[in-house]
Amino acid sequence: MTSDSQQDSTTIRFRRIGQGFCGSVWAAEEGTMAMKREDGGPGRSLLNDYKMHELVLDAVSEKKLSVCVPRWPKFVKNDDRCWWNTNLSSFPADYTTCNVLCSERIPPLPQEVRHRLIDRYCPPASVSTIKANDADRDCLVRPYLGRRKIQNEARRGRNFFSLRNYPLHLNQAEDLGLPILEYARAMADTLAMMHWMARIDANDVEFVLGGVRTKSDSELASDHSEYIHDFLGTHSMWVLDFDCCRPMTMDDAGIDQAARAFLRNDPFFPRPTTGTEFPDSTLWTEFRNRYLESSKNIVPGSCLAYLNLPGKFIQRVVEMHEHGTDRKTSADALIS
Repeated sequence: MTSDSQQDSTTIRFRRIGQGFCGSVWAAEEGTMAMKREDGGPGRSLLNDYKMHELVLDAVSEKKLSVCVPRWPKFVKNDDRCWWNTNLSSFPADYTTCNVLCSERIPPLPQEVRHRLIDRYCPPASVSTIKANDADRDCLVRPYLGRRKIQNEARRGRNFFSLRNYPLHLNQAEDLGLPILEYARAMADTLAMMHWMARIDANDVEFVLGGVRTKSDSELASDHSEYIHDFLGTHSMWVLDFDCCRPMTMDDAGIDQAARAFLRNDPFFPRPTTGTEFPDSTLWTEFRNRYLESSKNIVPGSCLAYLNLPGKFIQRVVEMHEHGTDRKTSADALIS
């Protein structure tokens, strides 16, 4: 056997675990690191993703959250010979170098949870196929607390089903008895942290329910990021994808920017209600109150001009929502 063949046989192979507009996401089998390649749509920047990610991690180091932020971000340039000489052969043969963002991999939900999701939500004709589908091992759930699922709304075909970033709508979460109020509080704390500590607009960030980190005993004693549920098992909420985030100014212009980002994002956050739409109104009230409380503990008390900003943000979100501004602003206007 030649030396080249020996090298090929021992090379760690990366497998695609996700695909977004910014690019494809890869990891080694059972690896703890994920690699996002900048090979997606134009206008997206992994360098900005990295910078915003660092701001969020710096803020998290000061304020403990019940939402996990992937650790160890590293930006790898297209011309980083040392990294690419080591790793290029782990990608498929036709792949070339590009910018890459490495960070902690979000653990997927375990097989027993995946099978429960498939049995409950997958079209019966596709159940056996999906359970055997290798790509569906990479299961993360997107908790949509701001949208209810209409049964006949599917547009991708009656038999289409995927566990990658599976959208779990509010009424589905209610049916499963998931801790939606706890999820809403966790999202509110995270949004307040991003606004007033990292000072970014949180545009187009994602929340997912995934597996839990492997922790030491000391970390377990102080950790509050795990949920235990009969259907989803032991799981954590994670926040990711900061490439569309932008710094926000601490004034009315920044409030307007953040409110537009809130409403045009996928519907992770609860939405304002008229007050009669129970239980949606309860969920929005819980989210709003927690956001204001968390913000009050973050905004510097010495900066009187800043103290009213969290309330202004909530008010602006309500106004925009009532006037139908949701998702009408183009992505270009928000990330330019």
